[in-house]
Amino acid sequence: MASVEPRGNSFRAIVRLDNGKKKTATRDTEAEAWAWGHEQERLKQIGKLSPSSGSEVLVEELFEAYELAVASKTDSARTNKVRINKWCLDPIARRKITSITTHDINEWIERRRKEVSDASVNRELNLMSAAFTYAVKDRRWLTVNPCHGARRPPQSRPRKRALLRPDQVEALCVSTGYLRDLKLATKTARVGACFLLAMETGMRSGEILRIKPEHYWRERQTVHVAAIEAGGRKGSKSGRSILDPSRNVPLTGRAIELLDQLLASMPPDQPYIVGLNDGQRDALWRKARDQAGIEDLHFHDMKHEAATRLAPFLDVLALSHAIGTKDVRLLRDTYYDNDASRSAALLPKQLGHVI
Repeated sequence: MASVEPRGNSFRAIVRLDNGKKKTATRDTEAEAWAWGHEQERLKQIGKLSPSSGSEVLVEELFEAYELAVASKTDSARTNKVRINKWCLDPIARRKITSITTHDINEWIERRRKEVSDASVNRELNLMSAAFTYAVKDRRWLTVNPCHGARRPPQSRPRKRALLRPDQVEALCVSTGYLRDLKLATKTARVGACFLLAMETGMRSGEILRIKPEHYWRERQTVHVAAIEAGGRKGSKSGRSILDPSRNVPLTGRAIELLDQLLASMPPDQPYIVGLNDGQRDALWRKARDQAGIEDLHFHDMKHEAATRLAPFLDVLALSHAIGTKDVRLLRDTYYDNDASRSAALLPKQLGHVI
């Protein structure tokens, strides 16, 4: 039997084929979606409905197939689903994939630029290009990816937020309840400890939330980032080599104190020291940040904070390993806040003889 489910302001009809695959279509009204579904069921019963060939596949069907086979199995599965659902409401979704050209992709880019930032459009275009590559390499529905050669929006400049002032750090410790709950009995206080730990180590939120007791090597003053579970650090490529995403993070004395606090108050029946999931951490962090009255601050900005504070004590390669940034250019341009005045204070009065 056909089924219909809401999709934004539209409705998606789903018909399952005998081979386990499915055909879908999005219509403006529920009645239209049911009508399409009933017609496809009638064709299936008389043997005239078969899996689509490349020349018959709609862009929407490609997006659905890619989401099911690939996009739903990544760390960004939830975000990917939201983006793909949005695309299926765009006029491009009703077109056959064999009719899509780079010009059509450029028109889609311009429509999306009116709705989201250029950085978001570029991220979405990466995902869409991956979907069309899936159609080329895996399904053999296409021979050329129409996203290749598209006019991408200009890349935004690297984020350059000023470092947190001491009073702002204190305000965040107050708003999370960390200062009055050093035993970390509440989830919000544990988020405060995660915030301070990120400032000391440069670890990402997902890495902190996935620390297990056996990964905390207190005697060595390090914590091991295994990066083998969803949400942890992803692998990266360097030339033809795939680099190991795991690493050992050096710990300051303050970082050890924070991990000791988290470990001592670790919730029972939890595999991870922090005992919070990504959604809880995000919601509680945003609430505490807003209560502290600090604008334009992301949890990931703590990587910038840590890199700048660690830089005077670690050489560039050691710093790269410590915070998990394998592209030294990214370390230089984004995560490290250069202070020319500090550098000037280290210079001698003159570098050579004056003639």
